[in-house]
Amino acid sequence: MGPTGILVIQRTLNRGWLSGYLTGLGAVLSDLFYAILSTFLTAVVVDWISQYQVTLQIVGSVAILGYAAYLWNSNPASGLGTNDRLTPTPGLKVKGILKYFFSGFFLTISNPAIVFLYMFLFARSNFLFEASSENWWLYLVGFLGLIVGAVGWWTLITWIMKKIRNHFKPRTLMAINRAIAIVLALIALYGFGYALWLIFHR
Repeated sequence: MGPTGILVIQRTLNRGWLSGYLTGLGAVLSDLFYAILSTFLTAVVVDWISQYQVTLQIVGSVAILGYAAYLWNSNPASGLGTNDRLTPTPGLKVKGILKYFFSGFFLTISNPAIVFLYMFLFARSNFLFEASSENWWLYLVGFLGLIVGAVGWWTLITWIMKKIRNHFKPRTLMAINRAIAIVLALIALYGFGYALWLIFHR
């Protein structure tokens, strides 16, 4: 799940299915970006990550910690209807769509460890780039499979959250918000700690 998964769940519960789904789609774009780099530019990507790993850890941790603070202080009751239950969120405008999509993208792309995950998975499945290969279409099929799998995952998660969303009352949702905020804060503190470890052990 990770920070992005937690964010998708929180947004689906608080703002509705579309908000969470768009956040997940932003993460899909980031996954695809890293997957392509992992396949075709492995050496370049590893060098780049090694050079900017501390910066990426700090930037990602600051973003997560900032959102955790916002989430802790947010009021989920703003999305309630007259029956004291959460009501569907009205359609998003372009600004809202871009906000949710790109926040999911930037949060996911701030975690360069994804590259190493893809490198491991691709090596295990022999999905490695060969310049002399004539079966270039197999790479398209592979990336398409990644997209379909990731979109399917976020569709499932947001669908489940959508189904249970209307069963929450304000007090319950506030507790969920704050629990998620604590988890995100712990993830951010771990990122800061890891960045400090990198600085002092180089």
